[in-house]
Amino acid sequence: MSAIKKTQPKLHELDLVRAIAIVAVLAIHNSSDALVELPLGSGSQALYLMINKLSNFAVPVFLLLSGLVLFYRYQTDFGGKQALTFYLKRVRQVLIPYVVWSLFYYLYYQWMFDRPRLHFDARAFWELLPWADAWYHLYFMVIIVQFYLMFPLLMWLCRWTWFRRWMGWIGLAVQAAFYSYHYWVEPFEHMASLAFNYFSMLTLGGWMGLHYAAFSAWLRRSFGWVLAATIVAGAAFVGIFLAEGRVQLQLNPYAYQALFFGYAALAAMTLIRAGQFIVERSKALSRVLFSLGSVSFGVYLMHPALLTYYRIHYHYDGGSILLYHVYTLVGFALTLGIPWVIVYAYQRAARKLVRRKPSGLKPGTG
Repeated sequence: MSAIKKTQPKLHELDLVRAIAIVAVLAIHNSSDALVELPLGSGSQALYLMINKLSNFAVPVFLLLSGLVLFYRYQTDFGGKQALTFYLKRVRQVLIPYVVWSLFYYLYYQWMFDRPRLHFDARAFWELLPWADAWYHLYFMVIIVQFYLMFPLLMWLCRWTWFRRWMGWIGLAVQAAFYSYHYWVEPFEHMASLAFNYFSMLTLGGWMGLHYAAFSAWLRRSFGWVLAATIVAGAAFVGIFLAEGRVQLQLNPYAYQALFFGYAALAAMTLIRAGQFIVERSKALSRVLFSLGSVSFGVYLMHPALLTYYRIHYHYDGGSILLYHVYTLVGFALTLGIPWVIVYAYQRAARKLVRRKPSGLKPGTG
């Protein structure tokens, strides 16, 4: 290997995928109340159910992107020094924000729902922290931290050609074994927060990252059937929930898992190709989605606080379904727009501070 390591070119289409995935996250959370508040079987309830379930690809797609980006970035450059830098960066960018935002939500939900008894119990907080038990959306970060801990081992295994070639299928087999033990032998606690529950998506993303040029060429050639398969899988996934309570339908748990993750994997491929197309064909739309993709982490962290506040203080109890739709859309706009503006302003201010540093020093070298 040469002393000068080649830097991998940035995959701009992935920023667009992040933008669409964070919109899907907001769609899930903003439509959740409608699933129980509107009459079962009504057209409006079915509409929100479709929006909610079709958006269920969001978390698996974010995890797939995490695997893709890490293996793409470090596939030729991950020694001891790089591992130390990798973990220091993840502590700063993931672990510290997780603890800070966990503390925020620990106090915030008390302030919202039990203000007279607002308190901080260090022991109780510490017990909640490992699995994000008191803040429903932060389980994603628990999964990501587990993946980061496994990443050096996976990179080490990538020294063998057979593992690089079959990593996606190996990940699927590991996840299937994990789920089989959970279902048939003994249930795992905190199942939703365990990385092995999403291992197929992490390793599929890793495989894509290791072979991105070949994967991208295949995706361009095969996009027609990938899109068709995504539509069919999405329709089948939604159909299960639309049929629930109306017909006697019991889906095998393995079939449900296969459909859920199959739909998410196909959705990821479809969105990657859509991102490539938009980058190549529409500069205006690309700029908007680049901006949203760059702030997606901040939107993810902030939006539950805004949505909770909005629903408690401005809950709509009227009878007009049209006003209910407006109420829901306003909630979506607020939980998207406010974090977007805040994080964008923060990013601009941070860039200005970096540019003001003395010219003799590069950022991070002082």
